[in-house]
Amino acid sequence: MSDAEKSLGRRISRVIDDGFFPTSPAATLREAIFSEILAGVLGSSPTTNEMDEIQATFEAHDAVSDEVADQAWDVFEATYTTTGARGARGKKAKRYVIPFHPTIAEHIQPHETRNWGQWYRMLMTAGDPPKFNRDLHEDFVSRLEGLEPSNLFEEVFVDVAAKIETDDIGEPATEPLRPYINDCAEAFQDDLRRWLQDEYDSPSNWLGSTKDLFCFYFMMYYVQLALNLEREFSALADDAQEYTPGTLPVHFGMWDEKASKDRQFSQEWYERDQRGIQGHIYDSWGRLSVLNVIAEVADEQTGHDLAALTLSEAMRLPDETRQKCIEKLRGYVDDPERINTLPEAAQAMTRTVRSYYEGKKKSNQTPISMGVNVVRQLGDGGERKYWRTQRKVGPTFRLNRGALRFFARLFAMDENDTHYDEFVSYLERRGIYLDSQSDNRALEELDEMGMIDRQSDSGGAVYVRSL
Repeated sequence: MSDAEKSLGRRISRVIDDGFFPTSPAATLREAIFSEILAGVLGSSPTTNEMDEIQATFEAHDAVSDEVADQAWDVFEATYTTTGARGARGKKAKRYVIPFHPTIAEHIQPHETRNWGQWYRMLMTAGDPPKFNRDLHEDFVSRLEGLEPSNLFEEVFVDVAAKIETDDIGEPATEPLRPYINDCAEAFQDDLRRWLQDEYDSPSNWLGSTKDLFCFYFMMYYVQLALNLEREFSALADDAQEYTPGTLPVHFGMWDEKASKDRQFSQEWYERDQRGIQGHIYDSWGRLSVLNVIAEVADEQTGHDLAALTLSEAMRLPDETRQKCIEKLRGYVDDPERINTLPEAAQAMTRTVRSYYEGKKKSNQTPISMGVNVVRQLGDGGERKYWRTQRKVGPTFRLNRGALRFFARLFAMDENDTHYDEFVSYLERRGIYLDSQSDNRALEELDEMGMIDRQSDSGGAVYVRSL
C-alpha cells in the first residue's frame, strides 16, 4: 500500500454535515431505523434499550398481576419485538421493541443507532435555496401525538414505556439539510403528505406502513445518489459544463416474475453501465469522499453558507479555491503530477478509494458492509418488499403485492387523476420503472386485488382506486 493510500485510509469520509450524505448508516433493522426517526421527530432522547429494565417496569405496573405477568410478557415478546440477527452488523443478536406506538420510540432506544433522523431532515428539505418543510413536519408530529393504542394490550405497554425515564431534547432539529437529488425529497414529501390523509388503518398498522415508506425512500435515495454521482463525475470528466442531479430510471419487476436475462430489471444490479448499481454504490464511497474534501476546502476558503457542493458547483468556485481543492485531492492519490483539473482529481481519488478497499478482505470492505448491505436491508421488508435475491439470479429490485398495493393507495389519495397511465408516471417520478411485461403484470395484480376500475369495454379508461 502506497503512502498516499495510507493517508487516504485515515481520511476517507462520506459524511457531509450540511447535506447530501449527513450520516454514514449501517445495515440496521428497519424497526430500529424508524424508532430512531420517531424519537427525533418528537424531540425525545431515550436512554435505555435493556429488555430487563422494560420487563421489570412492566411487572411493576398496576394492571399486571403476578399470575399473568410471565404469560403476558411472552405474548408481548412474540408480538411486539424482533431480533437483530439479520441486521446488527454481525454481532450477537439483540432484541428490539417494534415501535407500534410513538411512545415506544420516545422512551425505548434501539440498539446501535445510526442517526437516521438526519436523513429525515434531509428528505424534508427541498428547493433553491433549500428549505425544511416545517408545515409538513408539524402535520406529521400532530398525527403522531394523536395516535391512540390499537388495543387494550398495547395501551398497557404504552403506559409502561411512558414510565421509563428519558432525556427531553426539546424541539427537534429542523434546520435544512440539502439533498443531492432534490426530486427524491420532493417525492418523499408528497407521499408523506398523502399518507397523513389515511384514516382507515389502525394506529400500529399506520405506523408500520409509515416505516415502509421511509425505508423505500432511504433505499431509493441511496441508489439515486450513487447513480447520479457516477453520471456527474463522468460528464465533467468528458468536458461537460455542468450536471444537474435528478431521478434516474431504475427498473423494477413484480415479485413473482421470472428474471430472465433479457429483462431490464434482472440486469440492473450487476450489469447496468458496466459496473452495475452495486458497483456505483461501492464507488459512491470515493465520490462522496471527494465532495467531503471539496466542502471542507470551500468552507475554509470562502466561508460558504452552504458547504455541501456538487462537483458542478465546485467548478464555479473562484480559481484560487478550486486550485486548493485540486491540491488537497492530489495529496491522497498516486501520480499527482498527472492531475491538472478538478474532474481529473475527483476521478483519481475515486479510483484510489476503490483500490484501497479492494485490497482488503471482502468481509472487511466497508463499501459492502455499510453500503451495499444497507440497500439490501432497507429493501428487504416484511409485508412490503422492494428487493429480492434468488439463486442463479442474484439481487433484483422488485415490488411484492404489499408494496404495489401501498403505492397504489398513496397514488389514489390524490383524486385529481387516478388513470392507470398516471399511476405509471407516479411510479417513475419515484424512480420505479416498469417494462411492458412488468407493467402488464402490475395491472393484473391490482385488478386481482380489486384496485382497478374499468369504465369502458375497450379497456381504454382504466383507473386505480383505493381499498
